[in-house]
Amino acid sequence: MSPNIPPDLQVLKFPLRMLRFVGLWGDRRELVRYASVVLCMSVVLIIPKAALGSGKAGFDSFARNTAELIFFTEVCVSIGIFASRRGSFERLVEVLRETVLMYEDVELLGEIAAFNRKMERFSKSYAAWIGFWVVLYLGIPMIFTCVKVVFPGEGDRGDFMLIAELQFYWLDIRRNLLDYAIYLVFCSMAIFCSSYQSTLKGAVILVSIQYGTKLFELVAMSIDRLGNVKEGIARKNQLREIVNLHKLAFQYTKHLEDTVCFMMINQILNCILIWCLMMFYVSTNFGPNAVCVIILFAVLMGEMIAYCVNGSKLAETAAAVGHAVYRYPWYNEPTAMQKDMQLIIERAQKPTGITAAKFYFVNIERLGLVVQASYSYYLILKKRF
Repeated sequence: MSPNIPPDLQVLKFPLRMLRFVGLWGDRRELVRYASVVLCMSVVLIIPKAALGSGKAGFDSFARNTAELIFFTEVCVSIGIFASRRGSFERLVEVLRETVLMYEDVELLGEIAAFNRKMERFSKSYAAWIGFWVVLYLGIPMIFTCVKVVFPGEGDRGDFMLIAELQFYWLDIRRNLLDYAIYLVFCSMAIFCSSYQSTLKGAVILVSIQYGTKLFELVAMSIDRLGNVKEGIARKNQLREIVNLHKLAFQYTKHLEDTVCFMMINQILNCILIWCLMMFYVSTNFGPNAVCVIILFAVLMGEMIAYCVNGSKLAETAAAVGHAVYRYPWYNEPTAMQKDMQLIIERAQKPTGITAAKFYFVNIERLGLVVQASYSYYLILKKRF
């Protein structure tokens, strides 16, 4: 972080640490670290699934294999998109730091410090949430298979429970215990790589959106407190500062949009495909083998809900700045100050938020449409197969 910013005012601390760990922040030559993560996932999961398939017949097995393939590929593609938009994210961080340094009011600085601590806790909680699902995702198949091996039923010749359904090259991972153990080691490594990327993606996007929401909230708070400033030059200067802060908030949102818009369209389109395929598999294979699919479904659903809820909150908070100006008795101020307030109102009237490749805003309404589309495609698959 910048040495010019006090520790309690430093922003995006946890996401930047995660980015630096895989070489996506700092020295660009360290990008080889992220390349090793993608290589691990590609060799262990993506290539076998794409080239060799699930290793079992039937459309339900094909549906699970395809859903998992899209799931694991999507997170690599999303982080790859982020890497290609890294310049926009760097400008986002610069604008955020510049905005924080502009605040001089002790109470507002306290708000920023408290929010930074909140985001640090949120980021770590999000990482713990993903970690919880990873433990279940890896642990349940291992426990189920161990029980099956140690306490086999009479005439029990069923397959081992796989973490991700695939044909793992030439190994017999469904019946041979040694081959299954080799598969577990490599698959666990790939799952940890995938979970790290999922945590990284969620932490960066969600925390960045919440910082954008906070910037607009601070502007609205500054407008509400404007009446407490002494009339004359002091109030005029304070209003000019608010105008500049509002401008920086919009710049921040623009860089945020440039950073995540293509990640969001990738997320939404893949969610529709993955959800309908997973619903089809679970409806036809409800049992132990469906547990891993349900876990992936829960993770993806949680991600999508979080993005849409925070996207709606960002749009609402940006619009609330205009409402704050309306509440303020601007008509009692000099003409010059009224013009500055008019500028804030004009900006606040423009729709603000994050979009999916500029096509539509990511919000609660969009979440409902995604769920509806996924269910419609599931019904088509169910009827057809």
